[in-house]
Amino acid sequence: MVQQERQTIHRITSRTNPRVKDLLDKKDHYYFFEGEKLVGDILRRGMKVNILVIHEAKENRLSIPAGNVKETWYVNDGVLKKISSLKETPDFIAVLELKEKHIDFRRVKVIIALDSIQDPANAGTVFRCAAAFGMDAVAFSGACVKPTNPKFLRAAQDAFFEVPFQHFETIEDLVGKAEKAGLNIYLTSSHDIPGAVGTLGPEQVRFPCLVLFGNEGQGLPEAFFLRYPALRVSQTDKVESLNVGVSACIIMHELRKLQHPA
Repeated sequence: MVQQERQTIHRITSRTNPRVKDLLDKKDHYYFFEGEKLVGDILRRGMKVNILVIHEAKENRLSIPAGNVKETWYVNDGVLKKISSLKETPDFIAVLELKEKHIDFRRVKVIIALDSIQDPANAGTVFRCAAAFGMDAVAFSGACVKPTNPKFLRAAQDAFFEVPFQHFETIEDLVGKAEKAGLNIYLTSSHDIPGAVGTLGPEQVRFPCLVLFGNEGQGLPEAFFLRYPALRVSQTDKVESLNVGVSACIIMHELRKLQHPA
């Protein structure tokens, strides 16, 4: 018989409680999912929760599966405001310690890659669209926003649990691994690069592939455009460029149509 992990319950009324301080000191180590809908979804999935924070007035609101929650904290408004990153303090917060789901480059058709993307809303939107359009994985490289960022998690929502992801120290590390696995490499850019290999429409993509999106201000390294073709989204000249989240979603939609023609 498998012995279930016993849940520990704490009732915390002070914002200066040592447990609260310790949690906030380690905030970058954990994933904070806030709000009744998202927390409820996590519990229904049977995921392991390190700390489940519940407003003391909503003690019986959630169905908590036995063995899946290590600690439950019942807290007041002040403690919730201390822990939460939202302007409107939620009644429920699930704190999880998650590991990267390493990407198997040999078994993918499409990897969406973000290099040094700084805007957490952009990165979260890309993640959500990757789940919606059936992309196999999302890769981060360079100085990308951390997936533990609360704004990233709010944008990604429960899609965060659907797509494997992995961080690479440099874009060269990422591209090198993709090339070794035989993936076609495609770049994206909002403008023409002198001496570039060429520009393709999304309909010309060959699978399996890695599609790279660069930093909001600087884009991808120009040297890469001398080695790999770029994908361009057809648009009018009324707008100089689309942001990373919108551009990535359009391209992912086109890639899904290629894989699943009507």
